[in-house]
Amino acid sequence: MPLALGWLTTRAWVLLSGFGIISYPNSEYLFSDVRLYDWWAGNIADGHFPVNDPAWQYPPLAAVVFLAGYLVAGNMVGFVFHALLADLAVFVLLMQRGREQNTLNPLLIWVIAPLAIGPIMLGRFDVYVTLAAVFALLCVGQARKFGIAVAVGALLKVWPLLLLLATPKSSAVKVLTWFVAIFAAGSILLSFWWQDSFSFIGGQRSRGLQIESVGALPYQIWNAGPGKVQSAYQYGAIEVVASGTHFVSLIITLVGIALLGILLYWRIFGKLTSANPADIAFLAVLISIVTSRVLSPQYMIWVFGLLAVCAFNPQKNFRVIAILIGISTFLGQLIYPWLYAQLQLGFVTVVALHTIRILTLLAATGIAWKNIQEINQQNPSQKVAHPIS
Repeated sequence: MPLALGWLTTRAWVLLSGFGIISYPNSEYLFSDVRLYDWWAGNIADGHFPVNDPAWQYPPLAAVVFLAGYLVAGNMVGFVFHALLADLAVFVLLMQRGREQNTLNPLLIWVIAPLAIGPIMLGRFDVYVTLAAVFALLCVGQARKFGIAVAVGALLKVWPLLLLLATPKSSAVKVLTWFVAIFAAGSILLSFWWQDSFSFIGGQRSRGLQIESVGALPYQIWNAGPGKVQSAYQYGAIEVVASGTHFVSLIITLVGIALLGILLYWRIFGKLTSANPADIAFLAVLISIVTSRVLSPQYMIWVFGLLAVCAFNPQKNFRVIAILIGISTFLGQLIYPWLYAQLQLGFVTVVALHTIRILTLLAATGIAWKNIQEINQQNPSQKVAHPIS
């Protein structure tokens, strides 16, 4: 099967680049976070949890994943091996559904994902969470599986909570029941193991504007032009150090809450009955990314996973959205790790590339929003059958 060969080829490139076997600019940064995961896991294995560590930004189940990789093999090997298995599981899920619906487009999107995202795809934690999200959306019509998968995803990282917006109104009670039950049970069990397992929430409140975020773009443009903007390593990221950042952070957070609130309102009052649940989840995640104080390149792993699921029933202008996402993601790969220092220093060309990266991502989000808004304006009785609903 050509796509299976494509998966093997692209993942071999990821591994060889990430471990420095073949040339890739600044390859030492590709799996740099895995070294941190291993360090955390080694301490956890000795009973020392990352409490009050500003770089720890994960819900408690993430510690289990880090520890599992470390116990298999140190020096990043165990974690990357498990990440590859999670990546393969997404491939298999999309392949099976693609065979049922006689389409290869979703699988193709996932196969080529590392070409846009870069080798960092297996050098970060996000592929695990994406697996939970893809599984959930492929089972959105099965309340138990959907609720459990979203709960597991939320125990790994916060953003899968947004997938609850994709819940069909007819099964909302069952989905929420399963979600709450699994999330609560998982939280209680993990709290016995690690008493301060949700301490990361306090760290999230303290974060500033990462230099790649949408909110930091005006500062970057100013830094490349007439002014000078300082930045520093804080809370596990390079953040802008300048006046007004707290205000900007507040504004973009409020915008995100408002937009997600509108989606929730539409969903609760049945105005999105004919919308593809995957499209709703895709839009919600895009909104969360563009209104976040952080925009790391690995976030696009989530986007590609959801985009692949959306491809089973493409929304209006889907190809345009996919192209815009691809451009934005590839530019993110160029910037990190290739040109990250130049971005921080305000090099004009790099800031221009970053600006295009942000604008294409915003354009894709805008088109996806318009599509959902048009559905909201339709007669709610005009229902469309969706293959994954």
